[in-house]
Order: sequence, then C-alpha cells, then structure tokens
Amino acid sequence: MTKLIFQHLRDSHNVGDAMCSPFDYFEWENADVKDLRKPSPEYQVGIYGGGKIFRGLSNAKGIYRSANTKHIAWGVGTKQSFPLSWDYYQSRRLCDLVGSRDWGDTRYEYAPCASCMSPLFDQAQPPEHDVVFYYHGGKTDRQGIEIPDSIPRLSNNCGSLEEAISFIASGATVISNSYHGVYWSLLLGRKTICIPFSNKFMGFRFNPFYATPKNWLSTLTEGLAAPDMLQISRQATLEFKAKVDHLIEECRS
Repeated sequence: MTKLIFQHLRDSHNVGDAMCSPFDYFEWENADVKDLRKPSPEYQVGIYGGGKIFRGLSNAKGIYRSANTKHIAWGVGTKQSFPLSWDYYQSRRLCDLVGSRDWGDTRYEYAPCASCMSPLFDQAQPPEHDVVFYYHGGKTDRQGIEIPDSIPRLSNNCGSLEEAISFIASGATVISNSYHGVYWSLLLGRKTICIPFSNKFMGFRFNPFYATPKNWLSTLTEGLAAPDMLQISRQATLEFKAKVDHLIEECRS
C-alpha cells in the first residue's frame, strides 16, 4: 500500500501556513502529515504545500529521496523574484508534478490553496462591519501600516482557521497584507483591498484592489469582490486532485 506523507509549514503560528495542506480537506488512504522542516520517515509519495515553500523545497529536511519516491508540490507559490534561480530550478527538478497557486504561471498546473475546500466558506455569516483589517503579524510594522482603533483587526497568528474565516467574513470590505487574508476574503466574495509586500500577491485568480501602506485609508471604497472565486477555485482544486490521484494509482500498480 502506497504511503503518503503531506508536508508543509504545519507548526507555524501563521494560520494560513498551518492550514494550507490538502491533507486537511480530503480523505486519504495510508497518509500522514508533518512539518516540512523536520526529518521524514521513508515514503512513496510526498505531497508538499501549499504556501511559499517552493524556493527551498529541494533542500528541506523533510524530503525523503529514493529512486522510487514521487514528489508533488500542491498550491505552492512559484513566482520568482529573479528570472533565474538555482533554488527554484532544483525544486522543479525534484517534483514529478507541480501545482502552482499563481494564476498565469503557465509552466505549471493551476492549483490554488486547498483551504478553499473548507466547509467554513459555506457557513459564513453576513458582514457585521463596514471594514475589517486582517493583518500579517510579522510584516505590518515593517511596512509602516498604522490601523486606526475604529477598524476591527485580527492577526494571521490567530488561533484557528475558524477564527480567521469568521473574522474576515464579518467585514463587508476586507483590508489585508496577508496572502491568505486576501485569498480567503476573495473566496468569501467580500470587497478586498490588498497591501502587498512582495510579488507573491500578484497571482490571484481574480485581482483584489491594490493599495499601499501610505494610501490604503483613502481607498476604503475601492475594494474589489470576486463572486465566482470560490466555485472556480474549488473546481481547479478538484481537477488537480484528479492528477494527484492518478499519480498515486501509478505508484500502486
């Protein structure tokens, strides 16, 4: 029986990193999950991601290497800061199948973060606030973003996916400098304003409104919603899962 090991930044305080693995959203036979940064037992199929792990994937402690092991990246960020990168090249060589969360990166299959499959998106309540801010716990001060006390806020270092989705859903307009904050807001159909700090924010299937740390307070009426985002993301996820299932079946035959 084929042994599957799912690996990502599972031990992260960032709820987006902690809850981005497809392990949590589908039933898997003979499977386990662990943090990519810890050594692994032997396995036949490794499924890595999501998150921004692709650059360092090939050198991660969790990678088990054997001639018969298959490697799959799922929902990973593949946008590079520079056209040529040895680290990205090594990760591409490692993987038998790559699903990129970055729409438009035609080198790979499109595979948005598998957290779109959570039933929490079907249970969201109507907004309670005009505006909320879901902020990145490690980047907000560095960006010089000051959030007025009048705007409800929550850090991406919050305790659970349930708390994060409930908070984001509570805003008619959501401002975020967290990748998953923007992604989940779009999935919920909320008007979304993104304050990016890197190019990883430029690959959403539908664009939010982009603001800056200096002007975002003047753009609160400019948020963009994507009513079809949830359905399209789930369909893309199921299509990529079918390819993963096929590769797993090949290992079993």
